[in-house]
Parts: sequence; C-alpha cells; structure tokens
Amino acid sequence: MASFIYETHMHTSQASACGKSPGKDYIQKYIDAGYSGIIITDHFFRGNCGINRNLPWEQRVHLFCQGYEDAKEAGYKANFPVFFGWEEYYDGDEFLVYGIDEKWMLKHPEMENWTRFEQYQQVHIAGGCVVQAHPFRERDYIKTIHLSTLCVDAVEGVNSDNSPECNGLAVRYAKMLGLPITGGSDNHCADTMRFEKLSGVVFETPLRDIHDYVSAILNRKPFKVHAQPENMIWREDAEIHTPVKIHGENDSIIQGDIKRFLRNGEF
Repeated sequence: MASFIYETHMHTSQASACGKSPGKDYIQKYIDAGYSGIIITDHFFRGNCGINRNLPWEQRVHLFCQGYEDAKEAGYKANFPVFFGWEEYYDGDEFLVYGIDEKWMLKHPEMENWTRFEQYQQVHIAGGCVVQAHPFRERDYIKTIHLSTLCVDAVEGVNSDNSPECNGLAVRYAKMLGLPITGGSDNHCADTMRFEKLSGVVFETPLRDIHDYVSAILNRKPFKVHAQPENMIWREDAEIHTPVKIHGENDSIIQGDIKRFLRNGEF
C-alpha cells in the first residue's frame, strides 16, 4: 500500500528568528528523505518571529510569508508540494494553525491579539484548524505547561525536538481527549537534518492542498504518525517537572490533576 509522508512543523530563516535555513533549502532534503510534501509553520508575531514588529501590518504579513513563498517556488520546480501554516505563541504554549492564507491574514490585523479561545473560533470560521504543539515540552523558558482541552482540534503527539517521555505524555493526553494525534519535526535547519529523527503524518493518498489536511483533522479521517516507536509510548511513571494549568471552555482554568486525567480520563 502506498504511503505519503508530510512534514507538519518547520521553520525558515526568512520569518523565524530561530530558523537557520531559507525555505528553498529544505526541498531536496525532504525529497531525499522520502517525503511527499511539507507545511511551513514559521513563528508568528507573538512568538520567536524574525519580522520587525514595528512595521505596518501589511508589510509584516508579506515578509512573514516569504519563507513559505521561497519554499513553494523551489517546490514547484521540483514537483514537490509546499503548504502554509504558522505557529502561534501564548504563555509558553504554542499552536499550529493551518488552512488560512496571506490574503485572509491581511484583512485581519486583530489576529495577533487573539486569546486562545478567539483563535480557535476565528480559525474555524475561516475554514482552518488548530493543533496544540508539543504540549508537554519542558524548557527553562516555559514556566507553566498550559493545556488547552477545548480550543484545539488535534494534538502534536510527536515532536522531534522533544524527548520520548514528553512525546509519550502528549500522545496519551491526545488519546484521553479523543483528539487526532499529529507528528512534526520542528525542523529549523536543512543542513543538520537527520532522517531518522524526522517526524510527520502519513496518508494513504496524497494531499492536494492544505485544506485536505485540515479536513483530515476536522473530520477524523485516518492517518498515521511518522515517528520512531519509542515516541508513541506513555509511561505511567513519567515525571512532569513543570507546573500544569488546564484550560477549559473560553480559556477558563480547570482545577484538576493531569496525572489522574492521563490515567483514567478524569480531572
């Protein structure tokens, strides 16, 4: 049976301050790795974005899309699909947004001030979807793990930049919520790509555009996560060292025990 692998989480040097490679440099690398397409998800303006925030909105949006446009042009020449998304930041927690394009963004400057719940509502209205990225990531700059239970359509269960323990927690969390599980490499550099570390999603038929991916998530169509097996395993004794806040309806805080939820689905 044929399989088609897609990268869902990656950054370019044109728009992400942490990106090391321009969009075009990724194309041949992913072709060589056996992928069928990629989704560029640069850090948006509240996150680790490399675009000057003092510029007018239209100019900022145009510059933000240059990494994607660069990759798309190179992909077109190689008959390799490149789709658009972005990664939004809140309080250490981040979200991958898919299904909205530059034309829509230009008309909605209010989007950079959305709350988590507003983001979920407005992205849905626009025909897109929201995926919580690497929810159990633990880093020095993340003071609290924020889990959005009702403001996402799926969970990035496997992130290649996370440990297998953190990924296992995310996979279990998604399963207990009953949400689709995605995978992504969180790739920042074409020159240091290690094929065995890459992640992504696998479909039995090719995606025609980003809306096919959005539809797969929203309509719970079948796809698999491309990842090393150890990243899919939840250990009940896995430690969570960072304080956890659980967000419910309209971003309200749910008082509950995340470990109990991971065990039996109850907060």
